[in-house]
This record gives sequence, structure tokens and C-alpha cells, in this order.
Amino acid sequence: MSIQMAKQHRTQHAAPAGLVDNAPVDAVALEFARRLQVHLDKKGWSQSDLAREATKQMAKGEVTRDSVSKYINARFLPGNTKLHAIARALGVEADELRPALGVTGTGEKHAAMGVRDLGEGKAWLRINQPVEWTTALKILEILKGDANE
Repeated sequence: MSIQMAKQHRTQHAAPAGLVDNAPVDAVALEFARRLQVHLDKKGWSQSDLAREATKQMAKGEVTRDSVSKYINARFLPGNTKLHAIARALGVEADELRPALGVTGTGEKHAAMGVRDLGEGKAWLRINQPVEWTTALKILEILKGDANE
């Protein structure tokens, strides 16, 4: 399968409920993958461990190791049933795994911007709002400069 076909295939799958319909699925999948990996690392679990434990949380069906691999590699997003089973297995709320892009399933809006202190003079910056291309390019240029220092 070509890269273009893979992108088209991936974007045909709906993002988990609670995300804005026009949110870029690739970006959502990457952020979900990052969050999932963080929680796996905290537990010291392998992908197989997560698949096994998440399957125990499902009334029917299963979460396969192959599915977990696809989530970790940002190739697919889980549907709500699997998302909640994974969250329960990890002992977290689904919203801790689900990227906060736009409107949640409850209609509550997330903040457009946020900053969190990471210590050692660093901060985690989140910007989730539409901006003009000129503004976006300026921000990217600033971030590129920071990365080179």
C-alpha cells in the first residue's frame, strides 16, 4: 500500500467521539499514540499486556496486540468501546488518552491555549485554535529556533 493510500485509508476511519469532525485525524492519532505510550511506560506494560488487560474490560470482543500496535504507531484510532476498555485497563479516564481537540462528547469546550511548567526552564505549550497562515508560520519559525538552541 502506498503512503498516499495509507493516509486515505487512515483518514476514512472516524476519530473517537468527542473530537471535532474537522480535526486532522493524523494529528489526533499521533497525540493519542503519544498519550497511550506514556501510560504504557508508566505501567511498565508491553503492547501484549495492554491488549490482554483491555480485553478483560470488554463485555464482548477483544483488543488485539495488533490493534494496540496500530494505535501506538498512529495508524488507527480505537472506537469508543475499545477506548474505554483501554482506559479502564490503564486505570485512567478515557479523556486522559483522548486528545482534547475542540469539543468533547458532553459539549464542553476545551481551552484554546494552555501552558504547563515542565521544570528546568521548559514549558509544554498547547495551541488549539485557528490562526492565519502568517501567524502559524511565525510560531513555527520561533519553535524551530528553540529546537536549534
